[in-house]
Amino acid sequence: MPIIDFCRQTIFSGKIFFLHLNLFQPPVGSDQNEDEQQRRFNTLVTRIYIVLLTCLLIYLGLFIHADVKEITEKRVNPPEVELDSYPADTECPCSCISLLYGDFISLKPILHQICKSDFVSDRWIKAIYSGSNVTYFNLNDFRTFGNAQFQALAGFCDQSKSYLQQNIELFEKRTFISSELLSRSVFQEEIDLAITQFQQTISRAFATELELILRVITSNRLVSGLQTNFIISYDRAWPPEINPAEYNDRNNEFCSCASDSRCTSNAIFSDIFGAPTQYHSGNQTKLTGLASGCLPVTSILASTLECFYNQTCVNTLVSIFSTKENFSAMIRNNRSRFGPYATVQSIVDKLMVEDWLMNVSYEKYRDNCAPLSCTYPKKLRNSLLDVMAQLIGLLSGLIAALRLLLPIIVRFIMNKLNNVQSPPSTLTRK
Repeated sequence: MPIIDFCRQTIFSGKIFFLHLNLFQPPVGSDQNEDEQQRRFNTLVTRIYIVLLTCLLIYLGLFIHADVKEITEKRVNPPEVELDSYPADTECPCSCISLLYGDFISLKPILHQICKSDFVSDRWIKAIYSGSNVTYFNLNDFRTFGNAQFQALAGFCDQSKSYLQQNIELFEKRTFISSELLSRSVFQEEIDLAITQFQQTISRAFATELELILRVITSNRLVSGLQTNFIISYDRAWPPEINPAEYNDRNNEFCSCASDSRCTSNAIFSDIFGAPTQYHSGNQTKLTGLASGCLPVTSILASTLECFYNQTCVNTLVSIFSTKENFSAMIRNNRSRFGPYATVQSIVDKLMVEDWLMNVSYEKYRDNCAPLSCTYPKKLRNSLLDVMAQLIGLLSGLIAALRLLLPIIVRFIMNKLNNVQSPPSTLTRK
């Protein structure tokens, strides 16, 4: 088979060629002579030279290819689809650095369900109105102050809605300074922080304002028209006597409205009407969670809404009044931030907000930022052509260094080996 014979002949010829290859023989026409020993030495050095040069080229080629160089790439008017794919350290200066929060944020508070329930409606407030008879009931009787309490509760709901709306509008008009386009994660972190601070700030401000109003009311010691903090006694004396009301608090200790305007007790329903004293309670039924106190506004704040999650309790409360209206209890929600036993004060302190609906649009922020260009670092590996070009540049230097140093090093090593292998001569005496 001619092809196989040709291959064998080629391999044999190549083998003979490399066995006799001598790259270090004296140039033709020079005065140097190459004897057999020198020829064998030059052939050995040639083989070492070829192997060493090949290994060095492979090592340098791998090193050059593995080397990563970083370049800065600039993209003018980058399309939106590319912006999310850029690395985190991309710099995209905004063409508009002052943005309004309202351009990309929408906030909507969800109020506690009491603010949507029957119990802050005009229908409920009218149903529990006792008219001019309120001052004839026991101080702790719900019929004395219930109507005023739920007017206050409805007022808290209305005030919270108004306060929230005003502050949300102000927040949306605040400026968000962004000199360059933020990454989606960094943007989300900054916006979450701004929203959290906003929510905490308005809650504290509302609670502070409410506390200030209550202090003004209580410090002036105004007599409640319901006579829940001071009792006016006409009898035969003139001018009428004004005596502070006293309450047996939940720790069974007496508390006077003269010394503490926030005295509270358990709200009750008493079967006594037109009693000679308002402290005469007769047969009484305690109303779950509801408190009585010096002022309806302070007693409703100290109350809980647990009764209004129970239809039986609501029906019992409604049965006290001469009304044919029906009212539905609120629905228990285990995921609510306010449990049934939370005080109204704790709910009001949170602006009666159950949850927030937040819509934060990174896309709208990016559109308003409108970067004109983006600059980002890009890491590149050397291509095969780059590796070849650099190796060719190094090749002449490697060849020159190896041709100069290799014969010297090999001869030095061989001389050392020969000296070690030659045994020392010894003299023998005959």
